[in-house]
Amino acid sequence: MAYGPALNLESRISDQNPPCDLCGATESDLVLTTPRLDGPLVRCRDCGLFYVVFPGNGDVRQTKVCPTSPVASEMARLAERARELDLISPEVEASERPWRELAARERLDDLKRFVKKGRFLEIGSSTGELLAAAGSSLAAVGVEADERTSRAARAQGLDVFSGTLRDARFPDGGFDAAAMYHVIEHVPSPREELRELRRVIKPGGWLVLETPNIATLWYRLLGARWRQFIPDHIFFFTPRTITRLCESGGFEVRELRSVGKAMSLRLFINRIGRYHRPSANLLEAVSDRLRLSDLTIRLKLGDVMRLYARRIQD
Repeated sequence: MAYGPALNLESRISDQNPPCDLCGATESDLVLTTPRLDGPLVRCRDCGLFYVVFPGNGDVRQTKVCPTSPVASEMARLAERARELDLISPEVEASERPWRELAARERLDDLKRFVKKGRFLEIGSSTGELLAAAGSSLAAVGVEADERTSRAARAQGLDVFSGTLRDARFPDGGFDAAAMYHVIEHVPSPREELRELRRVIKPGGWLVLETPNIATLWYRLLGARWRQFIPDHIFFFTPRTITRLCESGGFEVRELRSVGKAMSLRLFINRIGRYHRPSANLLEAVSDRLRLSDLTIRLKLGDVMRLYARRIQD
């Protein structure tokens, strides 16, 4: 099955490729290269997982968070790269907080179909919008790798640990539910992350994952220009590979579906600029003139999926 356009390059790069994080296979096919990613994108020949191989050591699992690359420095590097590639606009991102809060409330409402009370953990909690929303019904705890961001969340009275999930050393079975919204694609090893999540979620508890879906028409049409290709994305899942990840990690998938996102018209126009800046500039001028920038729109392109899985009993 074809997942997108491959470049005219050597198809096999197993001589520099680490074992697949999902299945352990060592053979993969080169899919494409783009400045938006930190290395070539490959696809495992055995299980179909897409992942980025990093130049130099070739091992995707020894990047991003390691003793020689502190989290803060890595965050700064990625932010600078995103600006260089014109992928983000800090002033637009800063004005988006009301819509992040709206998205948090909607995620919480969705989660409550499965978990209505108990202890809730969010990995990658950022500035804490979901933790704040959950506080009235769940005992919410966050983990955030960026010290500055986690400090801002704690200043609001939220319970947020600075570092990684493994650094936090939570007790076994301490949470009724845990969530990673657009985080699993960033971590050095999703398989190891799921192992730690299984440890901290109580038997019968819930796991929520939200991540880009590369088995989508938009990737097939846009190839290297697909909106989900940004420097800090390492792994790209399909419904089949994300299900396999969860099942191999001791979880039973109960629901998997496409989801959308609420955002301002301002942010939507800004994202259009990734593909055609003159069009975005024109739309921005019209939007500003008509005072439409704060209009709420809902974007659902079918290239983001949300999964609910239950932790299997020991």
